[in-house]
Amino acid sequence: MKKILTLTAFVSILAVGFSQYTMEDRIYDYIDEYKNMAMQEMELYKVPASITLAQAIYASKAGSNRQAMEANNHFGIMCHTNEWKGETFYETDNHSSDYCFRKYATVEESYRDHSLFLSQRSRYVKLFYYPITDYKSWAYGLKEAGYSGNPRYADTLISIIEKYYLMHYDRKVAQKLGDTAALQKVEAPAPKMVTESPKSEPAAKAEPVAEQPKPKSEPVTTTQPVTPPTPSPTPQPKPEPAATPPTVSQPTNATAVPSAAVVDGKNVFILDPYSVPYKQAYYPYTSRPVYENNKTRFIIAKHGDTYKKLAASMQMSEKNLRAYNDVYDESEPIEDEVIYLEMKSTKSAVEYHTLSAGDTYRYIAQKYGIQLKIIIKRNSGAISSYNIGDKICIGCK
Repeated sequence: MKKILTLTAFVSILAVGFSQYTMEDRIYDYIDEYKNMAMQEMELYKVPASITLAQAIYASKAGSNRQAMEANNHFGIMCHTNEWKGETFYETDNHSSDYCFRKYATVEESYRDHSLFLSQRSRYVKLFYYPITDYKSWAYGLKEAGYSGNPRYADTLISIIEKYYLMHYDRKVAQKLGDTAALQKVEAPAPKMVTESPKSEPAAKAEPVAEQPKPKSEPVTTTQPVTPPTPSPTPQPKPEPAATPPTVSQPTNATAVPSAAVVDGKNVFILDPYSVPYKQAYYPYTSRPVYENNKTRFIIAKHGDTYKKLAASMQMSEKNLRAYNDVYDESEPIEDEVIYLEMKSTKSAVEYHTLSAGDTYRYIAQKYGIQLKIIIKRNSGAISSYNIGDKICIGCK
């Protein structure tokens, strides 16, 4: 009897564990599984990977609806019988009307057909004039071109992209392609239409893709995607943080240190989140990219991050997170600032740092992933007593 009770308890624990697997978990797993496929399609057909993933997540409920599971159709693309000669899949809605969807042998075929669907139709040509990192313009453009009948389709895609940080994959591909214009931050134009929420709309119901009648002047499609020129984007300013520790005096001909933001005359260690020169690392409590500097894991702050919010999401105390980053005042992170998730190292393979204008001991500690107290201990006097070009000991003996 005792064995039976133990087995029952074990089964109950398993059931509870499985019940905790949420749609959020499914979406993260979906992104991990198909992000490389989306980036590969972006390289070939110039459809942003963020848009591809967001459309697939929305249309297929992260690969969990019938179209995805039984027909490998992750984008809700309908048959359009005049052109589709492959297998089909029929789904009945609440009004007993049959919808015909394309059926694929593999998910890869679904992703490729999605790329061709957008790149070979004149109604979507306008989209390819946007920078490949301008996901907002793409989202509004898809809605305007009639990809979905959902009045809030563009907003839904943008919400998915920003919540799961999918624009990161667009930047990776743009960097690989050497698209310097697209690598700059851009702001999408406001939508050109006014939309209203429908009276009742399922949270993540797949939207059938209804093809509009083709105009008489539409050219014959080819197997190559449309790749028109890219307009110049507009860089966006960064927010300013609270004051930081005393700094090296700045001569009139001094220049800012690379990979540093000069705020109130002081350097703050930042990194371009889309071009990080450090290897990625594993951290169990976040889906955000985590990197490692001097054997210490860190993330890159986003606009609006606070130490309190970050600490809660990383399952640690705000006090500890501030201590890891040598922050003992009321200041908060700025966008793209390096935030360490654990105590920095006491050792470094780098022996010296050459002082530049605005440097602080904290900036140096953050840059090399070494504890601030170690930097102070290895160097005599306040940093303000040093001059531009002097050597500061980092890992010297």
